[in-house]
Amino acid sequence: MAVKRRKQKKVSRENTYKGRESPEDIMADSQLIFVNKQPTWKSKAFLFTIGLLIGVIALYAASTTPTAQTHLNEFHDYLALQLADMDIANILPANVRMDELIGNFSHYVTPTFPVDELFMPAADYKEALDLKPHYPVVMIPGIVSSGLESWGTSDKSKKYFRKRMWGTMAMVRAVILDKESWTDHIMLDSVTGLDPPDYKIRAVHGLDAADYFITGYWIWAKIIENLATIGYDTNNMYFASYDWRLSFSNLEVRDKYYSHLKSTIELYKQTTGLKSVVLGHSMGSSVFTYFLKWVESEKGGKGGSDWVDNHIESFVNIAGPMMGVPKAITSLLSGETRDTMAFGSFGAYVLEKFFSRKERTRLMRSWFGAASMLPKGGNVIWGVEERAPDDDKDEKFNSFGNLITFVPIPTEDSSNTSDALQSLPLNYTAEESFQLLLENADENFNKQIFANYSFGIANKKELKANENDPTKWANPLEYALPKAPKMSIYCFYGTNLPTERSYYYTLSGNSVEAKCRNKNSQEESDQSECLGNRSDMYIDASVNDPIRRVETGIRFSNGDGTVPLLSLGYMCTPSGGWTKYADRYNPSNIPVVLREYENGANTNKLDIRGGSKTGDHIDILGNWDMTLDILQIVSGKGDNVTQRIYSSIEDYAQKIDLP
Repeated sequence: MAVKRRKQKKVSRENTYKGRESPEDIMADSQLIFVNKQPTWKSKAFLFTIGLLIGVIALYAASTTPTAQTHLNEFHDYLALQLADMDIANILPANVRMDELIGNFSHYVTPTFPVDELFMPAADYKEALDLKPHYPVVMIPGIVSSGLESWGTSDKSKKYFRKRMWGTMAMVRAVILDKESWTDHIMLDSVTGLDPPDYKIRAVHGLDAADYFITGYWIWAKIIENLATIGYDTNNMYFASYDWRLSFSNLEVRDKYYSHLKSTIELYKQTTGLKSVVLGHSMGSSVFTYFLKWVESEKGGKGGSDWVDNHIESFVNIAGPMMGVPKAITSLLSGETRDTMAFGSFGAYVLEKFFSRKERTRLMRSWFGAASMLPKGGNVIWGVEERAPDDDKDEKFNSFGNLITFVPIPTEDSSNTSDALQSLPLNYTAEESFQLLLENADENFNKQIFANYSFGIANKKELKANENDPTKWANPLEYALPKAPKMSIYCFYGTNLPTERSYYYTLSGNSVEAKCRNKNSQEESDQSECLGNRSDMYIDASVNDPIRRVETGIRFSNGDGTVPLLSLGYMCTPSGGWTKYADRYNPSNIPVVLREYENGANTNKLDIRGGSKTGDHIDILGNWDMTLDILQIVSGKGDNVTQRIYSSIEDYAQKIDLP
């Protein structure tokens, strides 16, 4: 009928052939007979549905409510059975239709935040507080925040030339469609810690480097916009992005990062006559404190002992993990953190199939910048087996001092959760967990660790020698702040969010050897066997106990959702390193202001980023009060920003006696 109607329409429209069909019409109609039906899986409708389904699963997986997780896990198990033998790569080939799938997926999993709710403390208080540009501003982002792009021109990488390999949807496409090549690009050489042959990845420069990670997911965008609202632009604010994969020392070796940073700050001083305010977020704060030692050292910038006091007005430390983070141990040990454990059974299955623990561990061990966040201060800071500074006063359960606890593999007649938590076969403190990591990593990793970092505690005599030892400059417990009494330090971070602090591990297919169950009775010769090279260890996601704050094998403490309170606040609190031990770590008594931001309820149900009162590690860059505090500091009104402590960080610090 379709052909017949077409003929009638054609006849009535065409006069040239006077009722007869043209040869072109006859050929066009004949093709209708031989058209092959398109497979359903190639249709746009099918690809759209798959993209929608993945998006819905990903969003639902983000929920932490028990009901949502229960239903999700049941759905996961069903899908795992259905998809176990499915070859997604062949079903959905890497062509334009795969791009459609990715487009649908990104459309549904990329949050589109409401634009009608303006985040503008700058606009609201600009007149009332006389907010305007005063000091030049330098921003240093945290780990994984800066975009990375390929500059390689070899046959292996030229197709990605000037393409983002980290950040934006270009990265998502590369990971899904060309995972092996993406991994080769993003992995560093395990021997040198620099670019491997045939590949060259560099940090994106400018404000675009970390304003958004992907479309809709802001990082520094709100801070930048508010600074612009009071009059800042690219002439008086500088975004010091860097390749966060590199060790701190290799940032200068390969990219001359610290030299560029020094020159920029000096140029601001020459052109404005003013010192700079430096905003460091997360690992960016550690990068900057390393720079403070580098810039004055004869082995670094050769700026002399008065350079910092002459060029830095204030250092704003935003959520800096000054004592490191426990998750750095687990990410390098087994490629796992809270983020990977939150996927549920199906999500974990898909992740393992697509990007296994072994692959993740190998990749992350090549990023020696991440190793800078391994816990510092050892058991003095993080606790011993029986107690830790951040334990509850009447701790009834396993102490946080046990950073890693191996649990027995359950039998058919036992419950994994109850038996595991009542029978603790082997505990590892922070120092022992670090040793466990070294035993399970290869020789190149160990060499790079000790060539770049140190994780101990220095006394006064050792501090003097450390002035010329770059391996100590990433650990605030092993160096003294510069003599800069006119500089100010502000420590801003969020609190009251569950934050991973310790972990329950198990071994696949094996139980912990009997001789390892009681470390106190072990002979010293047996210890190396208990700490031996084990590739089959992983976080036991079946260990759950809400009363003990244990979920998916992870025990939580107070913090900002990523960094524990102990690490966020110890150096900054009055009873901590830079004040109580000022004669050791802060000899010129640089004033330190600690200001906490309690995580508040989100009044906007459409904003999944936590709202304007969030204390989350990343989302705090969109905290209304903190943004206003930053605006006052850069406007020359830092005296309005005073100390505020809500948490128990003072109690924690008072329990720590440095040797």
